[in-house]
Amino acid sequence: MDTAAIILTGGHSRRFGGRHTPGIEIAGTPVISSLLAAVEATGVGEIVVCGSAAGIDASVRARVQVVAEEPAFGGPLHGISCSLAALPAGERIILLLAGDMPAVTTSLLDRLCETAAAGCTAAAVDPSGRVQFLCAAWPEAVLRDAVAGLGSAVGLPVKALYRDREITLIPATESELIDIDTPADLDRAARATDAD
Repeated sequence: MDTAAIILTGGHSRRFGGRHTPGIEIAGTPVISSLLAAVEATGVGEIVVCGSAAGIDASVRARVQVVAEEPAFGGPLHGISCSLAALPAGERIILLLAGDMPAVTTSLLDRLCETAAAGCTAAAVDPSGRVQFLCAAWPEAVLRDAVAGLGSAVGLPVKALYRDREITLIPATESELIDIDTPADLDRAARATDAD
């Protein structure tokens, strides 16, 4: 089944003094570049990046559609809505990914997509039980219906998309789901990269 990916790179990055976290380098590679490499390795057809393109290598930039949030900084759920508006409707699996996760693996993305291809909404869960709602895969029609049913997505938490919905949880390692929200997260991600 065809697959598309929505990668969210908006936000203020307040805890990094306004530094664009997907563009931060770990071992010389921007976080967003590591994520895009994993996404492309799964054979994803269309990739929409909602927010800033900072950190995306020029050789990859031509294969990625970058869209802006209107209005800006409306939150991740709003970013998903704007990204869906930029994608022609189809019968695909859609990966939803935060742009600040440097260690997501192709294996995890494949497992998410396989589950969504069977008609189930899938989200990754780490060993502590923390669900990462922005490392997920949805059947496209289900995702579009869910977003449309919320009305305006501006300011809504991404969890609203999953409310009252059955989700298949896909186990992931702690390092796979590191998302860089704080300097401490960046240190963890750097240590995980060194361990590899």
